[in-house]
Amino acid sequence: MTGIRRLFLPHVGMRGSVKHLFEEFQNSLWDRRENYQDVPQERRAADHSQLQELVPGARKRREFVTGKPESQREVLCALLSEASCAEWLGFNDLARPDTKPPLRSLAGLIREPDWTDTKNVHKLRMYRAAAFIDCLRPNILDWETPCIPDMEWVLEFIEVFTRPGINIEEQTDLIDDLSRPRVPLETIVRTARGPRLVLSPSELRYVWETRDLSHEERAVAWDNRTPKPFQPFGRCNVEMYSDRKLRDAWRVAVNRQLDKAKALYDPDSNRDERELN
Repeated sequence: MTGIRRLFLPHVGMRGSVKHLFEEFQNSLWDRRENYQDVPQERRAADHSQLQELVPGARKRREFVTGKPESQREVLCALLSEASCAEWLGFNDLARPDTKPPLRSLAGLIREPDWTDTKNVHKLRMYRAAAFIDCLRPNILDWETPCIPDMEWVLEFIEVFTRPGINIEEQTDLIDDLSRPRVPLETIVRTARGPRLVLSPSELRYVWETRDLSHEERAVAWDNRTPKPFQPFGRCNVEMYSDRKLRDAWRVAVNRQLDKAKALYDPDSNRDERELN
């Protein structure tokens, strides 16, 4: 396996912090492909730290983190596509395979000039996965320094996520586990999975009864339920909600259980299903 190098080339950051570049790279995961001719000249040549580029990406990232594992799985599949990585780096063009597309603003700071195209694609896939995982479980990995054991775990995760024969449900379960802080990283990459969180019908009914509460109100209500607190994720809900690093993951896990509860206890949901059939 090619040696693990940092995301940006050695000369990048010699004159100051490159924190904004890592943020821009992470936000770029949600960039939609644009026709280059439609992009204004000022945006093509914009400085990497321009706020107008960061804000839309940051907004998309927040929407992604609170989304459903099914849609998050689709995002990761697209990010790990070798064709997509090659296009991003400027090696080919998905719409015009006989021409090379213009380099993305960050690609020139990431692409290793002494590596083959294949090795550069391998590097980009690894860092795309690391940035994706960091969105769902912030600060669990050091992908900026980087910490070599952390990046080796990322490569192991990619191997498990893309292994031959894996189905959509198994990939979605992997994404769901990433969003649940109590699931250890070493457990996630095991191909033999243990039992998953399954709430009983009565527990899902209680989840459904709290559907009109805000997430903050729900965390308090669940912890103060009598005669026994309702803490399905193994920790105090208020504690998780108050922790900025855990809040989004807690919301995702709660929303997943709300979806399950809705399927059981929302009459309108059942009617809509019958109408679709």
